[in-house]
Amino acid sequence: MYLEFFGLHRHPFRITPEDDFIYMSQQHSRAYVYMSSAIWSSEGFVVISGEIGSGKTTLLKKTIRNLEGNLKLLNISYTNLESKDLFGLILRKAGMKVEDDSKVAMLFQITDYLEKMANAGTPVVLTIDEAQNLTRENLEDVRMLAGMESMGGPSMRVILLGQPELKQAVLDIPQLAQRVKLFFHLEGLTLAETTEYIDYRLLVSGHGGNKLFDTDTVREIHKLSKGIPRLINKLCDGMMMCAYSEDRPFIDPHDLKSIRRDLLGDELPANTPKTAELRKREHHVPEHSGQPKGDMAGEMAGVTSALLRMAEALERIDGRLATIFPDEQSSRRDNIGKPDNVKPLSPGRK
Repeated sequence: MYLEFFGLHRHPFRITPEDDFIYMSQQHSRAYVYMSSAIWSSEGFVVISGEIGSGKTTLLKKTIRNLEGNLKLLNISYTNLESKDLFGLILRKAGMKVEDDSKVAMLFQITDYLEKMANAGTPVVLTIDEAQNLTRENLEDVRMLAGMESMGGPSMRVILLGQPELKQAVLDIPQLAQRVKLFFHLEGLTLAETTEYIDYRLLVSGHGGNKLFDTDTVREIHKLSKGIPRLINKLCDGMMMCAYSEDRPFIDPHDLKSIRRDLLGDELPANTPKTAELRKREHHVPEHSGQPKGDMAGEMAGVTSALLRMAEALERIDGRLATIFPDEQSSRRDNIGKPDNVKPLSPGRK
């Protein structure tokens, strides 16, 4: 929509994972090294956790894309599975037909496959995204596959990625937790990393002009998003659409107030002097009113909600005018209320 307007050749802030867009923060770089190490280590079992949108899937895609050498990768991203479905899915990812759908038979079939790959000198790596959805029995099965080497069988490297609750789910199974070589949690980006992240994505998209997002705007974006890349993308995309819709080639930080509720689901807008009193009155119903309280409350809520939106709109307009015409706005405020600002009535006029 706004690509040509800002001189871009591709969308800078999509929320779908794109590994060629990934910004390698210090944490992402460490997680990348840990996953790569697990892939090539015979004792590889790594658990990577992080909030939704923190970059886990994108990082996995980058790791897979950069793999070199003779290995077999089995990547599973659908994890709402019944107990025996996991073994069947692993076999299909390995390019094999399920000969018998009983769990024991599929386990023997997987073991035969791993032995065949081991004899050929080809490591097998199992990566499971959204692993927090796995049942306890599924996790026990993963432990069994990862631990076959200790029982004299072939080895399988395992990488589990998921939301923060994944770590606790693994820790709740002591036999599985003991096999994990490394737990790593992806935190949100720092303020400095958020600045670099936004600039990097714009650069990759073809932007070569002036800095679109100033320091104060980025600081507010970081505060609202908590440094989560997907939320940063949503806010930046929304602000660029606002600029495009108003035909202005710059990002207005005031737009954050109007889009945060739509994009992040905030129920209440930011506190401002003009809207604070309206908020206090929003649920107040006068005692002397003859109208039923329920009806009056609904009517008052609708009125105050409309007034609240009007007050915020006026604040944004005032803010923009103050930015564009600072001297005139200051002069206008200084003159308000002065006696000589009111002209006397002409004789004969009422």
